[in-house]
Amino acid sequence: MADAWNPETYHKFKDERSQPFHDLLAMVGPRPGMRVLDLGCGPGELTELLHQRLGARETVGLDSSENMLAKTRSKEGKGLRFVPGSIEDFSLDGKFDLIFTNAALQWVDDHPALLARLAGMLAPGGQIAMQVPYNEDSEFHAAARDVAAEFRGPLSGFVRHLIALPPMEYARLLFGLGFAEQSVVLRIYPHVLPSLRAVADWYRGSLLTSYESRLDQETFTRFVNRYEEVLRERFADIKPFFFPFPRILLWAKLAEQKASA
Repeated sequence: MADAWNPETYHKFKDERSQPFHDLLAMVGPRPGMRVLDLGCGPGELTELLHQRLGARETVGLDSSENMLAKTRSKEGKGLRFVPGSIEDFSLDGKFDLIFTNAALQWVDDHPALLARLAGMLAPGGQIAMQVPYNEDSEFHAAARDVAAEFRGPLSGFVRHLIALPPMEYARLLFGLGFAEQSVVLRIYPHVLPSLRAVADWYRGSLLTSYESRLDQETFTRFVNRYEEVLRERFADIKPFFFPFPRILLWAKLAEQKASA
């Protein structure tokens, strides 16, 4: 499949997409000399900010998109580096003091197994901070699934479902994994966009990339046009358009290792 991630398209709503990052970072407890891992780092500017704000000894940004990673090269240095890899099966040596991930885990299946794996990568007292869009049941996602059904032939039946557990399930998982402290918050971000068309542009930079990677350009253009048409059928194009976006913000910390007697 083609790499359909486009930094310019994704950054069309840069301010709106970055606010959850800042809210998540505010949940993290800084400590001197941290080793940090940022999963799904994208083009890297927020990873760079994470590295600087925490004064980290080392920060590793990981992403599966070469298009995104191409934007990170100029940011490397002074303890910051970027590596290719998928969240499902990456391998890095050593333990981390913080595993951070902003709007990336919704693309990954089996969150219980993933969280268990990430917990095992943390040093004693290590923290995990993750933000996951909680929008799978929205009419905007339903419209994309319905259009995918109309294009089932070119897509070979593929339909994208984004993964997120109910907030209470994350709380239970964290407790079961031995995290001594935790906070799990469901927050609604009240975006005000210029028009309904802007909603299609928003998803053109995220959700719809799953379809773009599987379609030729002409067919994907028809897919996007049909998606916009379905949105107009289901929503009044009020300008500005209110676009509420729910996200789960999760932070947890392992217990510090007890001193031996």
